[in-house]
Amino acid sequence: MAAPDEDQRFIKPFISHKSAKSLAIPLAFNEYFPDPLPNTVELLDYYGRSWTIRMKKRGETVFLTVGWENFVKDNELEDGKMMEFIYDCDRTFYVVIFGHGGVSELRVFPQAVVDVGDYATGEEEGEEEEEEEEEKNKSN
Repeated sequence: MAAPDEDQRFIKPFISHKSAKSLAIPLAFNEYFPDPLPNTVELLDYYGRSWTIRMKKRGETVFLTVGWENFVKDNELEDGKMMEFIYDCDRTFYVVIFGHGGVSELRVFPQAVVDVGDYATGEEEGEEEEEEEEEKNKSN
């Protein structure tokens, strides 16, 4: 295994008839993998979502296999999108997906919106009402 000075990268296009079920890693990238090849690697996206993917070697080519289809589905990959794989040389690939226009696709996921004004006192909403009700119950 080569001793990297920094993370190692490669770029692959998504072509459904070639890479819907598995993805071949470029041959030149083999030097960055340990021997023996790990059984699995983690793929992480921009938001920290993670997929465990099985690695398999056929001849000299290393493939991402079991679990890859989930990654494809979850990221809505379609023909022509580009993916940059950044390998930390310790079983993790960070993946950046680029749309047809060559711009990184940053997906927006639903987030809870909290009005900071509701927490100005540091008390949870409804605590005062609960305390008042407890006081009433004690005096009865």
